[in-house]
Amino acid sequence: MKKISGIKFISISIVFFVLAIIISIGIGPVQIPFLTIIKELFDPNANGPYHIIIWELRLPRILLASLVGASLAVSGVVMQGIFRNPLSDPYITGTASGAALGATISIIAGLAALNIYFLPFLAFLGATFTTILVAMIASYSSGPKSENMLLAGLGISIFFSAIVSYLMYMNGKDLQTVFYWLMGSFSGAQWNYVYIMLIFAVPAIIILALIGRDIDPIMIGEEHAYALGINVKKSRLLFFVLSSLITGLSVAFSGIIGFVGLIIPHIVRIITGPNNRVVIISSIFLGGGYMVIADTIARSLNIIEELPVGIITSLIGIPVFLYLLIKEKGYWR
Repeated sequence: MKKISGIKFISISIVFFVLAIIISIGIGPVQIPFLTIIKELFDPNANGPYHIIIWELRLPRILLASLVGASLAVSGVVMQGIFRNPLSDPYITGTASGAALGATISIIAGLAALNIYFLPFLAFLGATFTTILVAMIASYSSGPKSENMLLAGLGISIFFSAIVSYLMYMNGKDLQTVFYWLMGSFSGAQWNYVYIMLIFAVPAIIILALIGRDIDPIMIGEEHAYALGINVKKSRLLFFVLSSLITGLSVAFSGIIGFVGLIIPHIVRIITGPNNRVVIISSIFLGGGYMVIADTIARSLNIIEELPVGIITSLIGIPVFLYLLIKEKGYWR
């Protein structure tokens, strides 16, 4: 496959992102014309019948989906780079399992029913605790730090997943609620969630985009990175913490949505090449737009009860990824 220049593909990704948001606003039980959407978004005096539908129902959900998609995609780029493993994704470090454990405890203990903020708060605490635990285990163990982090994350992920399964087994009355959350959904989106993502996740994503070029020499080898003056230990820890932060926030507000962080970075690399700064910037918009489209399909297919968005991301993403992978053999260096 002929490669597309980084700037050109970034521009294409931005257009795709904007179109995905605008189209998604108009789709739903109530169809909203394109010109009406533009007027409601950019006219401060607009107060038509669609105002509440756009600003209170659809826009918070769409923006949250775009921020979560961008976060998971960027985190996937970083994890694949610092671990030098094409199968790494945002959940490989155990962050998602920690968040799932926190959310499960919140649901089973009845805290989620008392206040809507308990679930994302405990999920984020679980993700943060897991990130710190993985970093501590990796720092105290001998051998290459990237492999230590990867193995520690896998071990903790399996352990926490077992605890979640046990809690689900012992609390059958809450099984459906926990199971639905584990498959991912934006049905509970609200502006406060969007504001939190804007305050914490967006700056982290910007920092990762600015320092993304440091991933390139790390992927080649630690000796090569050190020769270029990069402090590999500090850089890897910074990448790890920032990517875990945005993953933890994403999981806290949307549940576990698989394959986005695995598929989107690979699609970008296949199309543009291995420059990780380009891959990160492109993944921000491609991942955000992809998640918006997946959520729009999830909430539109079934009028009675919407599908978990994690099902849609897998059904759409995997065939596309496999098609590109077959056409472009051996692209991963």
